[in-house]
Amino acid sequence: MQAKAHFAQFLIQQAWQKTLEDRKPHKPWSWADTHPVAKLEFLSTTTSQGGRQLHDRDNSDSLYVLSGATGRNLAFGPALMLSSSEFDDQGNTVIAGHRDTHFARLNGIKVGQLIQVQSVSGKRNLYRVFATQVTHESDMSVVQDRGEKELTLVTCYPFGANFSGGPLRFVVKAEPI
Repeated sequence: MQAKAHFAQFLIQQAWQKTLEDRKPHKPWSWADTHPVAKLEFLSTTTSQGGRQLHDRDNSDSLYVLSGATGRNLAFGPALMLSSSEFDDQGNTVIAGHRDTHFARLNGIKVGQLIQVQSVSGKRNLYRVFATQVTHESDMSVVQDRGEKELTLVTCYPFGANFSGGPLRFVVKAEPI
């Protein structure tokens, strides 16, 4: 499953490039019932000798976010929950991903971490993580819209568990900067 998930990101990347060129949705493969809606990058902040802040990409590749957080779509990459806000809109944009593939990188994420999201319009939004928490799957408050622009990443918890599913979720909350 992990090999399928990582190879799919290559095909999704190609569809994303076409989407950026003409601003129309492109399926990553002919039978797909989804399309990429954003590019997600985890950045780190370093300070140079002159005191300037530099933003470097995480050592891992970019992630391409699919439309519709269904079980089938999550097998291929992180996905936007359809009930959440769009990337360029005001509100809570919620992305779900599997803890043992694409969102394994959330293990160890810290407050202050920078995340860049590129939307279909080509616009890049920079977010700073302001909170991480473990919640029960029934706690829907983390995906609620508070009326402010916000990014929420959700995955199963604990990382490295020998079982899939489970009732706990790891949640990352980030605000635009």
